[in-house]
Amino acid sequence: MKPIGCLFNPFANLNKKQTKKQIRDIETIIGKYGLIRSTKNRDEIPDVVREFHKKGIKILCISGGDGTISSVISQYINYCGEENTPLIVPLKGGTMNFISADAGLSFDQRTVCRNLIRLIRNNEPLTSIERGVIKVTDPRLNKPYYTFTWADGFIYRFMKWYYREGGGTSVAIKLMLKSCIIYLRNENRDLFRQEDSCVHIDDKTVPFADHLFMIAATVNRLVFGFRGFSEQPKAGERFNILYLRLPYLKKVFYKLPIGFYWGLDSDKSGNFLNLSAHSIKIEGNRGYIIDGEVIDAEKPIDIKLEMGPKIKILSLKGNT
Repeated sequence: MKPIGCLFNPFANLNKKQTKKQIRDIETIIGKYGLIRSTKNRDEIPDVVREFHKKGIKILCISGGDGTISSVISQYINYCGEENTPLIVPLKGGTMNFISADAGLSFDQRTVCRNLIRLIRNNEPLTSIERGVIKVTDPRLNKPYYTFTWADGFIYRFMKWYYREGGGTSVAIKLMLKSCIIYLRNENRDLFRQEDSCVHIDDKTVPFADHLFMIAATVNRLVFGFRGFSEQPKAGERFNILYLRLPYLKKVFYKLPIGFYWGLDSDKSGNFLNLSAHSIKIEGNRGYIIDGEVIDAEKPIDIKLEMGPKIKILSLKGNT
């Protein structure tokens, strides 16, 4: 039995620049230890998942962006159940790659694959970290979606802008600087428009009917290494939340970037919340981001986020 299955997304940001070479190199490195399948679109993922499950794959390499990883995990959980997800090995093929970064796999795909094969050949333990996934229930979807991050409001609009501009680190930095200038000059009211929606966190209702953005995440690091969460809940029990309204942004605008690295406490007024929860219900959502993927809404819809199962992710740095 081949222990490794590798799903390759040729359209991910890094992969599409050198698709044939990337696949050839991964095939050469993994060789007799694994099966490699390249998908043309999302519709082909379920067939690959069924094949890997049938053949007893225990180690799943995913070469693509963060959205590809959560799509594959969602298919596995919905098809195989919460207890049958293999060890995940994220290979950097996308734009953000924060799941790889969170697991300490900041190397290129070839290096990660070589290290994985070396460990298997030497019968060394495959150390891992555990991260929960957030179960997203959207009335437009036939099945739940499982993700490591979810965001709406300003983050949703910023990411749509980012993708229109072509993506990449340089584009992200440029747009962040532009966003600061837009905010200071009050030039674009839509980008910093507050979302009209009612939010329920666990059994409590947030006492405001709008917010600038909200982030829910189970990973410790976000884009550009932000580590702004004040709590570190146990994987699979709760997820972190950042909830921010425009009055708080105006109050702490100049120290907010530093705060997102070092953490800010929840504000007594409730205009900023930094906490963890088991579930969130958002009434009247108008679009969101899941692991970098844009999900648009033509009309306001109600979304529910709940704590999902734990996923094991290979970490060459060992357990954390």
